Amino acid sequence: MANIDPLKFGVTGNQYYRPETNDDADKKLTQENKHGEKQEKQISSKDVLAFLEAKNAAFVPIVAPKVLEPSKYVSKEQEARIEEFMKQFEADYDEAVAIAKDEFGISSEAAGEVALAYIDSTY
Repeated sequence: MANIDPLKFGVTGNQYYRPETNDDADKKLTQENKHGEKQEKQISSKDVLAFLEAKNAAFVPIVAPKVLEPSKYVSKEQEARIEEFMKQFEADYDEAVAIAKDEFGISSEAAGEVALAYIDSTY
């Protein structure tokens, strides 16, 4: 097995690539400083986005919440049936969250995700 030559690809096998030494880096730094170029202040992307968001905040219209009246769309019997279904759904969700917390010992947020996945597969 000693006769097998390893394949050399990429940076390690490239005969033209020479890693920079500290001397080369020092020379580059001194050359850059000799040019007398101004060092521009670096601004993080978060600061730029926050500025742009604040700049456009005055132009974003405030949308009033839309109020729906179920009586326009469903009858009283349908409304009662939907309300009963939602109560059962919430009870099943709370039960699944409690089981996930007890069984896996995870946070409330993670237990909520597990409960939703369970309900999605069973409903």
